[in-house]
Amino acid sequence: MAASSWVPKLTNVSGVDGTVGTGKFVEANGVCTFTAQIVAKKETQAASNAGFGLNLPVPAAAGIRYVFNASLDGRDADSGVWTGEAQIYAGSDGSQIDRIRMTTGANGSAVVNIGHLYGDSEGATDAEIITVTGSYPTA
Repeated sequence: MAASSWVPKLTNVSGVDGTVGTGKFVEANGVCTFTAQIVAKKETQAASNAGFGLNLPVPAAAGIRYVFNASLDGRDADSGVWTGEAQIYAGSDGSQIDRIRMTTGANGSAVVNIGHLYGDSEGATDAEIITVTGSYPTA
């Protein structure tokens, strides 16, 4: 089965969303497998300290939270590449991913919500890239 395209969008954004998204997914036999890429072109801030979420290409089956893989490439906005493992939970209503979290070097296994992307601010010429991959049962 061929992959379909969709435009992944951050949720819980304050003001203008300065990101662009590209995504591919396959839905078959009640399961959706996807990869989403979000690129920060302009500075983008989350609306709350919960950080950003991400829409799913197809609604997930409700009643449970799903964990997906994510990476954050900080590019030159962080003077190099910053990546980490993440836990991303699809809301129990199955409508969206409601947290993007990365592990940090601070406090061992500390987890932080991703709530700010530099984009083109502070002299950055290559913006951050968030990549999310996973599979989940569909509604």
